[in-house]
Amino acid sequence: MKIIRSSLLLAGILLSFGSMAETDPKTLKPDIRRDHKVYIVQLADKPLVAYEGHIPGLAATKPNANAKLNPQSSQYRHYADFLRARRDTVLASVPGARKVHEYQVAFNGFAALMSSKDAEALRARKDVLGVWEDKLLKPQTDSTRDFLGLTGFFGPWLWGVTGEDIVIGVIDSGVHPEHPSLADTPTPRRGNRGRAVPYGPVPDHFVGEGCDFGNSEFNPADAPFECNRKLIKAESYSDAFLTVNTLADYEFLSARDAGGHGTHTATTAGGNYGVEGPTGGILSGMAPRARIAVYKVCWDAPNPDDSGCFSSDSMAAIDQAVADGVDVINFSVGGSSTTFNGPDDIAFLYAADAGVFVSVSAGNRGPDSETVGTPSGVPWVTAVAAMEDDQSFGTGLRLDAPADIAATYEGLEGGGPVSLADVGAISANVVTTEPQDACGPLTNSDAIDGQIALVIRGGCAFTDKYNNAAAAGARAIVVYNDGTGPDRMDPIVMSAPDTTIPGIMIRHSDGALIAASSDSAGTLSPEIQVSRVDRIAGFSSRGANGGAPDIIKPDVAAPGVGIIAGTSPVSSGGNLFAAMNGTSMASPHVAGVMALLKQVHPDWTPAMAKSALMTTARSGLRKSFGSEAADPFDIGSGAISPSDAFTPGLVYDASLPDYFAFLCGAEKQPQLVDGTTCSELEDLGYSTDSSDLNLASIGVAELAGSQTITRRVTSVAPGRQWYWVSVDAPEGVNVHVQPRVLRLKRGESATYRVTFTATDAASLGEWTFGSLTWHSLGNRYQVRSPIALRPVPITAPESVIGNGSEGSLSFDVQFGYSGNYQVQISGLAEGIAYPGAVEDGDNDLIFFEIPEGTELSRIALFDADVGAGDGSDDLDLQVYGPAPDFPLVGSSGTPTSAETVTLRNPEPGQYAAFVVDYASAAGPTPYTLFNFNLKGDAGNALLSAPTAADVGRRSSVSLDWMGLAPGGRALGLLRHGDGEQTFAETEVMINTQ
Repeated sequence: MKIIRSSLLLAGILLSFGSMAETDPKTLKPDIRRDHKVYIVQLADKPLVAYEGHIPGLAATKPNANAKLNPQSSQYRHYADFLRARRDTVLASVPGARKVHEYQVAFNGFAALMSSKDAEALRARKDVLGVWEDKLLKPQTDSTRDFLGLTGFFGPWLWGVTGEDIVIGVIDSGVHPEHPSLADTPTPRRGNRGRAVPYGPVPDHFVGEGCDFGNSEFNPADAPFECNRKLIKAESYSDAFLTVNTLADYEFLSARDAGGHGTHTATTAGGNYGVEGPTGGILSGMAPRARIAVYKVCWDAPNPDDSGCFSSDSMAAIDQAVADGVDVINFSVGGSSTTFNGPDDIAFLYAADAGVFVSVSAGNRGPDSETVGTPSGVPWVTAVAAMEDDQSFGTGLRLDAPADIAATYEGLEGGGPVSLADVGAISANVVTTEPQDACGPLTNSDAIDGQIALVIRGGCAFTDKYNNAAAAGARAIVVYNDGTGPDRMDPIVMSAPDTTIPGIMIRHSDGALIAASSDSAGTLSPEIQVSRVDRIAGFSSRGANGGAPDIIKPDVAAPGVGIIAGTSPVSSGGNLFAAMNGTSMASPHVAGVMALLKQVHPDWTPAMAKSALMTTARSGLRKSFGSEAADPFDIGSGAISPSDAFTPGLVYDASLPDYFAFLCGAEKQPQLVDGTTCSELEDLGYSTDSSDLNLASIGVAELAGSQTITRRVTSVAPGRQWYWVSVDAPEGVNVHVQPRVLRLKRGESATYRVTFTATDAASLGEWTFGSLTWHSLGNRYQVRSPIALRPVPITAPESVIGNGSEGSLSFDVQFGYSGNYQVQISGLAEGIAYPGAVEDGDNDLIFFEIPEGTELSRIALFDADVGAGDGSDDLDLQVYGPAPDFPLVGSSGTPTSAETVTLRNPEPGQYAAFVVDYASAAGPTPYTLFNFNLKGDAGNALLSAPTAADVGRRSSVSLDWMGLAPGGRALGLLRHGDGEQTFAETEVMINTQ
């Protein structure tokens, strides 16, 4: 062991490591810790929307069902004063902090600019539930009203359901206030029918004020504007953004929109009917009579990579929107993280509990799986995927000969500088290049000259293919996908800046068919268009849900391709309208429909409204490419059908305790449970199994043999209705529902149970999909829930803990297969302890050896072995090796000192552990670093387990150990399998201290 504490000597050693010294500085925290950053702090007291009066002398402020907060009440003022005093006390404990925002309505706490050490000091306080570093999120960027059925004879508009007196809060990049879609002008109460009626006064339940325009000192083009009875409020929140960024020279330091994203989402959700669009058509929002309140949180910086929306600014907007009394929030903003544990998730939870419907964009990182990002992964918001409606078209290659393959083949135009619109129609022979991938000069250039070149994808860059085809005289290039994705098409950049011919991509199956034919003749033209109606957009993020795989995400789909709506003239060359793509465009469609639901059903909770949209959605969509049906990870329940959502028959409701119980089962941070313990919730009958959360979808991420889930439905249909159940069972799974018949009158609820049992036909480890539908007599109501299941061979705990130099422990496993069962052990390996201490501003470097034949090496710090042992210190860990190059092989940086780096089958040799003092108490902070090296069965533990697995059976595994040295720790790894393959692993940690 060698510990070096001199900063100067440490720097020299780092330089000598070569590649170690070249490590990305973003991975090292010594320099980062000296910077001040914005942190969001959650305090222990409940926010105003959730406080139920448990403090003597302070009356409850939580509004009754279907009521709004009353900021003018004495209860509100007194409790707000109490919260303010508590916040000031906490802030005063870190004198170096500068307050950026304070929150009290949907979240209790503040955001402040402070050092990492100050943040750690706050984490240690008992009156602080959580501290998060602020995050930069990004905006996720005509005639859809007809496509969604709003305007027809059975549509809601005809019956006056147009969002009258409902307030939609748009948290985005601001708004162009002079836009005609937001003008205070008379419009028909029945949407597109009847006489125009002026807007009435601002609804009584909305108490917000402020109209933040006219900051001409910052930007002379920022003209004053008075809000009106359509655009009833506009505020901006920039404090966090401006602590780390400057604004682009065209940006406005006000609620005025520069980029156009916010104007687009606002006018899509609630823009006036009757506004003439850019091509002469009539435009409208989904809820044309709704009022709009704008909260600008997204900003453009000089560097586009720095543009975005900080969570702390967004939370200030959420807090204010709930206090103002909005009915619906649209949040077309998100991040790339697929987990949820942030403060904005908590704020939206309390907003939902206060009765605010929240629609969020699912994200634009598709078509890859598990790309649904925060905050759309949480179950209390409605996450919206983007689909293509009847106005969406792709380019087509029309083949005229030979007759046996003559057809129009769907394609997507490449992103080069020359388009089909530039050159017009091209009619020519379609000739396969030689070589087929066009990765070298074409040997059949004479045949290619003047024709359309057909090229297979792969082997080289698209630009190489393009340039080789162009050099041979091709008039256009058609690239067909390779066999790895036979039905996929990608809009691709296939050319250099000076190229002169266009190109498109088609499917592998289509391209192979054409390539196998001779004397093909075809036409490429901008006028050849193939409808892409009812396809999920290629960019739309997909499930499974990385944060909670039992919760199906997205929830629903809505139009999000080529959506024409309002924009800012600043970003569009003076135009007031733009066609945009993105789940950002899909989300406001749902927000607008939620406004319509709120008008008709003011007593519905957000969970009930979400349920109605889900159970009535259309499921017959297709994947982005090919003819395969879309699954729930593409579209959730399906495409929204607003006219049906008003009368769903049955709804699935969920309350705050339901969500808290879900968080317990998902093992999220305890501060989300807001003082209510998980055991208390279980004692009250709430299930902490996330599969049991009362949603209108059903997901089980680990189905080992058999599992039973429960759901509760509530009737919202008139009179008394009979319902019977039908199931489209997922492949390889038997489904049993009990009871199979329900009889309910309006307001009554019933619980049913669904048992899923995997069969021998199940594909273990693969997701399989189906649905469950409750039908009323005559099928007037069809209440459909999507199902997503993943059968697995076994479920076993990821980790177990034991104590003492000798002892025993046991745990249960459940089998999803029948056959041989074996448990193999590596270890128990006693850890080698490396004690040390870090001074403020210094970091320790420890060298250790990993021996030959090591299966797994673990390098770890434990909170109990750092400083006071209470987790208040934050040491991080980086591991480099082996010598002599010492590349970075692993790092760990949690909010405490519980850090772990695991290396499987590592190269033997000398390694270095860099213990980083991210934020620790003043003075030397002692620690003990452990290194565990597993090499087969160490002979100090005995296993007792069954030798055979039976589908659905639950069995016990026992471990007895002896002879461990006191005062240390030992690590083991149990591998569960059938003797030929490993299905699961359980880590064993024994503490002998």
